[in-house]
Amino acid sequence: MSYEAQVAGWHDFYIVAGTASATLVGLLFVGLSLHLQIVVSALEVRSLARVTLANFGAVLVVALFMVIPQGPSAAGSQLVGAGVVSLVVAAPSLVGAVRSGDWSFDMSLMQRVRVMLRFGFSALGYLAIVVAGILLLASSLRPAFGLLLVTIVALLVISLRNTWDLLVTVADVTQ
Repeated sequence: MSYEAQVAGWHDFYIVAGTASATLVGLLFVGLSLHLQIVVSALEVRSLARVTLANFGAVLVVALFMVIPQGPSAAGSQLVGAGVVSLVVAAPSLVGAVRSGDWSFDMSLMQRVRVMLRFGFSALGYLAIVVAGILLLASSLRPAFGLLLVTIVALLVISLRNTWDLLVTVADVTQ
């Protein structure tokens, strides 16, 4: 099956994923802007917000690139670029989360491990986008589409969980 035929079969998935991601970015901004001082002053909240925004952004950009009528090499190159840019945007938060022993809020060891795992899974998601781009460049269409499916769903689920934790943390601090 040709690339054009395969990507046409995924068109609705990418439209829904991109729409959901864009909507959730807006809601994240609204939710966090209500208590912006807390977001800015606490390293872990700011880092989690940055990674969550990068996740939503990566899903949105991947969805946009996959609905553009183009060949697999152009889409593959764009996916590689999107994955690399997402890693660069999230890198300060990822590195800060690993290095930081100075957390503003009292968190149990298990909570810290969970947050760091979410950062790690986000980074793996960005790397998976790069790999999917490389697979498209190599004309391995089926594995590329399968990897993008798993990656987009995982990034959305991680981001939804991050958003909930951000909102709960901000609400807890304000009380």
